[in-house]
Amino acid sequence: MPFRPYFFGFFAIVAVLLSGGTFASAQPTTDFSSWKDAKNADAIPDRVQRMLLRDFRDFTGTDREELLAKTLSELADIALDSDVVPSTRYNAVLAVGQLESSPGSPPVAYPAALTVLVDVYQKTDSPAYMKYGALLGIVRHALCGIDPARQDEVINLLLKTVTGEFDAGVAEPLEPAVEDWFRLTALDGLAALKTTGPNGNIVEGLLAVIDQKSQELENLSRLDEILTRENWKQSCRSIELASKAAKTLGDFDYQSATDIDAKKMTDTFIRLPQSVCNVQRKMAVIPTGREETSPAPAMLIEQIVHNVKFCTQSVIWGIRSGLLTSKPGENSFYASLEDDDPAVKRLDILLTEVIELTTFFDEGEKSRRTVAAANAPKEFKFNLSELRDALAKCAETIAKEGD
Repeated sequence: MPFRPYFFGFFAIVAVLLSGGTFASAQPTTDFSSWKDAKNADAIPDRVQRMLLRDFRDFTGTDREELLAKTLSELADIALDSDVVPSTRYNAVLAVGQLESSPGSPPVAYPAALTVLVDVYQKTDSPAYMKYGALLGIVRHALCGIDPARQDEVINLLLKTVTGEFDAGVAEPLEPAVEDWFRLTALDGLAALKTTGPNGNIVEGLLAVIDQKSQELENLSRLDEILTRENWKQSCRSIELASKAAKTLGDFDYQSATDIDAKKMTDTFIRLPQSVCNVQRKMAVIPTGREETSPAPAMLIEQIVHNVKFCTQSVIWGIRSGLLTSKPGENSFYASLEDDDPAVKRLDILLTEVIELTTFFDEGEKSRRTVAAANAPKEFKFNLSELRDALAKCAETIAKEGD
């Protein structure tokens, strides 16, 4: 008789299989209620990863959609609960951005999650850390691919963030460095979309940002006491944001673009390295009597070279959609220009000057260049005075093309 329960159990299993049933149930296996307990806050990042890997592993089709909807509801509830530990709320909104309708390379992001992310980002009472978590999710959706019906909405949100026009209301104004962090992240999203935007509005917005930062750098370069900690920090932030905006322009498809003002774009590409060279040239000096608060010459040279190289390489990418040594991309801004367009000659001169300046950074003054010995330690082959001269020459030459 003990055999009978197992016998009938076997037939019950067969019946389920033959009827097309499954043992899996479209129910979250994660206990989300425990996430709200403050004592579990440190464990939440690991729980997020386990949930994403385990809960959805065996689900496809309708079952997966049902599970995604339930999981999204649970995560949104945690993220929007102001009584929950901030780190847990942040991890919950990050998890929302990682939900996938189907895995792959790239995966298909869960469309309904985008609505939650946009709502969190735009809510007036969302803390800054929640807005940033939502922004990361929105950028991930841009990387994975967004429904064309929602693309303009996302473009508008990201572009307003980059240009500094986005204001969903925050409890306290963001520090300039934090605001730039948002703007740099939004640029990742715009780059992923690969489009110049409706009527070229993304290009217009990014050119405005670059011009604004170039103006800030030009204002700094006119100061007598330029090499202070605050001025240095401001110049670095301006260079970083403007340079990344310039590079982002190189990620777009210009073959199908319309309403692109080639002269304006060329003017902007020329103005930025000119401004960077001028402000960094002014900073390439150790103030007399202030050695204790000034960086050592070698360190200052390294920082200036880094800033200028970051700028010039980003501008080249923006123009050619490729590195300095590569051919222009077939969809690049440069390739979209006609051979007789005046912008081509101006950009070629800029490219020549950037190559010369880059060679100086690597090899030093032309009249004193030597072949480096094998395994010789890496060091700059110029001093601050020679660096100033090289930056001045580059700025002056490309300035003639900006007139």
